Amino acid sequence: MASPTHGDEFDRIVFDTGLVRIGAFRCHPSHPAFSDSGPARNYCFVFPRTAVEIQHEHERAFVANPNVVTFYNRNQAYRRSAISLSGDQCDWFGVAGDVVRDLVRTFEPSVDDRPERPFRFARAFTDPPTFLLQRRLFERVTGGFPIDALAVEEQVVLLLERVVRCAYEPRERAYGEPARQQRDAVHQAEVILSSACEENVRLLDLATEVGMSVYHLCRTFRAVTGRTLHQYQNRFRVRTSLERLCGTGRRLVDIALQFGFSSHSHFTSSFRKEFGQTPTAARHLISKATF
Repeated sequence: MASPTHGDEFDRIVFDTGLVRIGAFRCHPSHPAFSDSGPARNYCFVFPRTAVEIQHEHERAFVANPNVVTFYNRNQAYRRSAISLSGDQCDWFGVAGDVVRDLVRTFEPSVDDRPERPFRFARAFTDPPTFLLQRRLFERVTGGFPIDALAVEEQVVLLLERVVRCAYEPRERAYGEPARQQRDAVHQAEVILSSACEENVRLLDLATEVGMSVYHLCRTFRAVTGRTLHQYQNRFRVRTSLERLCGTGRRLVDIALQFGFSSHSHFTSSFRKEFGQTPTAARHLISKATF
């Protein structure tokens, strides 16, 4: 039987069996612990609901937003900087270290050389089915439904396998490994796209702001992220809209216009392309939260 407990005021544990732990992290930028909430207490993978900049100790900063899953080794120190006005809102899934190492070993046998750091990736881009699966699982655990602990544990392990696979999948690159200056420009572009999802960003303005030519920005962004600028922004908009879609009873047309879509049909088309179903169907699926 699961034993939910309460953690810090901004980090609430909603499911805990010892083997698997699920938490809801909700920290506003004004909170004293926002920039540094202490080292990670679990081996965990995290699904951001808002955009935030994360910097692991001794590593480059990266953008965490609904397009990605992020990884933390236990006791890993990190800091965050605000992008979204809402701060850092995310759902996290902790798994026992021996389970993490056993799974990662199937992708990388050398994980045994660093048993305390099985996750060597800071983030990975997630596919739509994995994104929906984690949202359904989280809603199931927190929605007052009867909980079968074995089923939840198994689903979390399945999620872990899927996100680790995303991290190890080869990514097509337009050309060689980008230089530091190019990576910095891509990082800045991600910050801009993540903080202006409700606005129509123009390519020339974006390129000027990050200090690159239009051509080189398009080419480098795809080389680093594996996605075009438009694909990145559109996925971010659609996934962020899921918060309004499932958390409120707002009309679809209002949600569409809020997130920069030109019409209800434009939103529905983009949503269907991302998730293979309409917004209405997704709203029902997640609110029902069965697996």
